[in-house]
Amino acid sequence: MVTSVARGRAAHSEPDYIARAEALAEGFAARAAEHDRTGSFPFENFRELSEAGLLSLTVPAVHGGAGAGARYTARVIGIIGKADPSTALVLSMHYINHLVMARSPTWPVRHSRKLARESVEGLALVNALRVEPELGSPARGGLPATVARRTETGWRLSGHKIYSTGSPILKWYLVWARTDEAEP
Repeated sequence: MVTSVARGRAAHSEPDYIARAEALAEGFAARAAEHDRTGSFPFENFRELSEAGLLSLTVPAVHGGAGAGARYTARVIGIIGKADPSTALVLSMHYINHLVMARSPTWPVRHSRKLARESVEGLALVNALRVEPELGSPARGGLPATVARRTETGWRLSGHKIYSTGSPILKWYLVWARTDEAEP
């Protein structure tokens, strides 16, 4: 087992993240075929990634994460992907969402800090709910059918999503929607 990162601060250099990913990869590879055969989710892989401090790799250092850039993040994903592609897919989406939160001026600071803190302190993954029956993946263009309507007390969402990669382990779901305004 890999020693976990001290809570609240990056305790190792970026190359150490590579070594930690390599140390985990052997176990992930040994379990991957069984997960594929049974259709089971690799919960243990994410527990180990959390214990190794790798879930907070793209969380900004100011929030206790590693603040790693693309170079080391891509290498970690490559190592994990060679061992267990399914784990790497969920992990990469988690990383991407943290990078987007850190760089987006429209993200509410309170929420991005909370998600960052939870990824540093434990097993809290995030991904987006984007895919819909009629639209498919919004990466191909088009507005979602899921609508966000302003109410007296906040927002009300209505719509239908098909899935989100990693849903068995996600703690946070980012719901992709459009407003009901004339200009969504």
